[in-house]
Order: sequence, then C-alpha cells, then structure tokens
Amino acid sequence: MWEQGIDPSHDGLKADEVEDKLSLDLEFTVRTSLGHLQDANIVEGGAPPGPDTYVIASWMDDGDGEIVNGEVDEAAEEGIEALADDISSGPSPSSGAAATDGGGKVSLVADELDLVSDKVVDFLHTTDRKVEVLNDAVQAIQEADGVECKSDYGEIVFINPPHRHNLSKKAITLYAG
Repeated sequence: MWEQGIDPSHDGLKADEVEDKLSLDLEFTVRTSLGHLQDANIVEGGAPPGPDTYVIASWMDDGDGEIVNGEVDEAAEEGIEALADDISSGPSPSSGAAATDGGGKVSLVADELDLVSDKVVDFLHTTDRKVEVLNDAVQAIQEADGVECKSDYGEIVFINPPHRHNLSKKAITLYAG
C-alpha cells in the first residue's frame, strides 16, 4: 500500500481489489488479512461517504436504474401500478395469443404469489409488501420463457457500497520512521 500511495488521503481499495492491485499472494482471505491489519491499526477501513445502502429502481432512468433512497414506497407503488396495468392488459389464457407459459404474465405472477389469477391485480393494489411482491413478480416473469417485463417496472434492489481500505496514519509513521 505504501508503494502504491494508498495512504490516509487515498480513497482506498475495495477488499476484492487489494490482492490484485498490490500483487499479493496471501495465505488467508483478503478480508481476514485486512481484519487483522485493522485490529493492529495498520490499515483503516470503512464505508465511503454517503448512505449505507443505495436503493435503486432498476427500470428508471431508461433502464439504467435510479437511486430512490427516501422514495422507496413511491417507487414501489409506481412499479406495482405498472405491473398491474401490464398483466391486466395482457392476453387471457383463452385468447390463443397467450405466451407458452399457460396464460401469460398474470398466471406467472399468480403462481409466484400463490394466488388465483383473478385475484392478482387486486392483491397488487392492496398489499403492504410492495417491494417484496414487485421483486418476486418481476423475477418470475424474467425467469419464464416467452415473456418479458415492460420497461415501466422492474426490481427494486438494495446495494451496500463496498468498504475501502488504506494505510493508517500509524502505519505511515512506522514506515516513514
């Protein structure tokens, strides 16, 4: 770290970058090694500035995902409404235009949520577990052959930014002498 300039003023390295960027061949896992070095106050590590968790609505921002921290309920409601519109306007099992999954998205979602098909839309509008239900429904649709989610809904994902590690001031003092 000293030779690479990974000192207290550096942004630090993610744990999965440490071994490669520093050309190390460790006997223990990187996380174990970093933990021991932190215990000895040789390496500092922590979360980068900002929130501990980023909540991202995957369908927003043209499918690139948008951070919705503080607006999770609103994003989930938007996704649920779009999903309900999509499955209620889809082909019915008797129309002959249904996907090969036995009735289109509504049956996939019904199976995933353990409901009968004609109760799915009402359930979507009344559930108090909107994020979980939206994610389960989207995963069921994505895993099925012959059907796709529309672009106005998708999963809501929770991302924890990786901790970053750099040399401590104590290590700099010891090394610089």
